[in-house]
Amino acid sequence: MWTPRESGDWLAVALVGVAVAAIVAGLAIIGGPEQAREVQQDEARLQALAETALALNCYRRGTGPLPDDMQSVRSAIGDSGSAARLATGCRNARWRDDPISGEAFEIVRVDDLQAQICAVFARSGSRDYGRSYVEMGDYYIDSATPRPEAGRSCYTVNLVASLG
Repeated sequence: MWTPRESGDWLAVALVGVAVAAIVAGLAIIGGPEQAREVQQDEARLQALAETALALNCYRRGTGPLPDDMQSVRSAIGDSGSAARLATGCRNARWRDDPISGEAFEIVRVDDLQAQICAVFARSGSRDYGRSYVEMGDYYIDSATPRPEAGRSCYTVNLVASLG
């Protein structure tokens, strides 16, 4: 077994000890690979939710009030020639399911101006959590709304918001 004999050896041992302590402290703070994976999954889920909120808004602006059955909305968004996709700013709108579970988001029409879109998240989320959305989907939901705990969380979709 090796034992330190010179002062340089002791310095090397001390530096290795500091490095190991830094790694342990870092894992304690960020929670390790499993928690990092959950954060990434929740960010992907929130991005897909925001994109679907944009699609709902496009349907409302191009076609009219949301029906109770979201399958017809999904079909209209999938058709590049539909009135929903031809509405201003909606050419690239797309309907997304939860990218982790593959399940459809829970969407409920509230009235002609709003809908609720819900998903199950692995972690709680603060106001600074997950702000890297593509396009403008986050404009149609309050994506900065904090989630106090993991589990089912819902966002209100503004169906009449306009960028122009």
